[in-house]
Amino acid sequence: MPAARRPKALVVEDDAAWRKTASSALSDVGFAIQEATSAGEARNKASECRPNLLVVDHKLPDGDGVRLVGELRVRGLEAPAMIVTSTPSVGSAVQALGLAPSEYLVKPVPPTHLAARAKELLDPPPVVGCEFLWESLRAKYGFDHVFSNHPLVQRCYSAAARVADSSVPVLIEGETGVGKEYLAKAIHYMSGRANQSFVAINCAASPEALLESELFGHEKGAFTSASAQKRGLAEEAHLGTLFLDEVGEMSPLMQVKLLRFLEEGAFRRLGATSLTQVDVRIVAATNKNLLEEVAAGRFREDLYYRLAVVAFYLPPLRARPEDVELFARSFVVREAGEGVELSVAALEKLAAHDWPGNLRELHNVVRRAILLRRGQTITPDDICFDPIGRK
Repeated sequence: MPAARRPKALVVEDDAAWRKTASSALSDVGFAIQEATSAGEARNKASECRPNLLVVDHKLPDGDGVRLVGELRVRGLEAPAMIVTSTPSVGSAVQALGLAPSEYLVKPVPPTHLAARAKELLDPPPVVGCEFLWESLRAKYGFDHVFSNHPLVQRCYSAAARVADSSVPVLIEGETGVGKEYLAKAIHYMSGRANQSFVAINCAASPEALLESELFGHEKGAFTSASAQKRGLAEEAHLGTLFLDEVGEMSPLMQVKLLRFLEEGAFRRLGATSLTQVDVRIVAATNKNLLEEVAAGRFREDLYYRLAVVAFYLPPLRARPEDVELFARSFVVREAGEGVELSVAALEKLAAHDWPGNLRELHNVVRRAILLRRGQTITPDDICFDPIGRK
C-alpha cells in the first residue's frame, strides 16, 4: 500500500522496548507509524500528522495517558485510542470507557492481539467494548454487574469516575435490581477512600427506632435491651463510604436526623449527650423518583438536594435489551464455567422477556436454567420465568 494511503498510528510510549514492539506489530498490518515518548511530544505529533489510531501508555513521564486522549478529543481528534497499562485501576478504566471509541489493554499485550484490535477499531462502525474494561478488574473488586453495552449506563460509570475523588453526596435512582449498589461500590473503589470501609444499610429493612440505632449507634442503657454501647454504621464507615439503600423509605423523623448529619458531619448516639464527628462519603439509592416523592410531600426537599449533589439514573433492563445477552452469558460463565453455553433459541427467549426484576431476575433465571439443563447447552425448555408447575 502506498505510504500516503496507509492509516497512521501514533504510538505514545516512554519504554523503548514496548514502543518498538507495538510499532513493529502495527507496521506489519499496514499502519504508517509515528512515535512519541511523552504527552508533550504526542500533542505536537498529533497536530502534525492527524493519526487514524492512538496507542497510548497510561503512565507517561509528563502526564496521564487517559487525560491525554481526553485532551486530544477536545481538540477534535476522534481517532480510536488504545490505552495500555501495567497497573489497571477502576478509575482510569472507566475514564477510558468515556473516551469512546477506545480500548483499555493490560500489559503484557501480545503483539498479534494489539494488531488485530487496532484493525478492528478502524473498521466502521467503531466498536466500544466492555469486556476489555472489566475483565481485569472484576476479580479484584467483584464488579460482575457494572459492564454494559448501553450508552446511558456507560455514561453513568464514566461520570462516576470523574466525581469519585470528591466527597460530595451521590444519589442513585433506578428500579430494584438494576445494579445501584454496584455503581455505589464503583464510586467507592474509584475514590481515595478505596482502602477504607464500604458500609451498606437498607433503610427499608428496619423500623424507625432500630434504624436510628443501626445508623448512629446507642449508649449502654439507652433502651431496655441496650446492655452495652454500640457503634453505629455511620461510625463504622469513618473515612470510607456509607451506602444508604432505599433512602426513600425513611420516615419523616429519620429524614430530619439524616439531614442534620449531612449538614454537620456529626450525630448523637441514642442516649448520648455529646456529638460524634465522622468523615464519610454518602451514597444513597432509591427505587423511587424522589422528586415525585418531594412533590407528594413524602420526602423532604432540603434532604433531596443535600443527597442529589450528583445524581444518577440506571435504566431498567427492559430499556437496554442489548445487555440481556451480555449479562446472561456472563452469569453462565460465572455459575457454570466455560463449558456451558446458551443456545440461540434460549437467547431469543431471554430477549423477549420484559424483566420486571431486572438483573437480579435474570441472574436467578440463568442459575435455574443451569440446574435444569440436560447437557452442556441451555435450551428454551430450561428457561422458566414462573414457579415450575404454574405454567
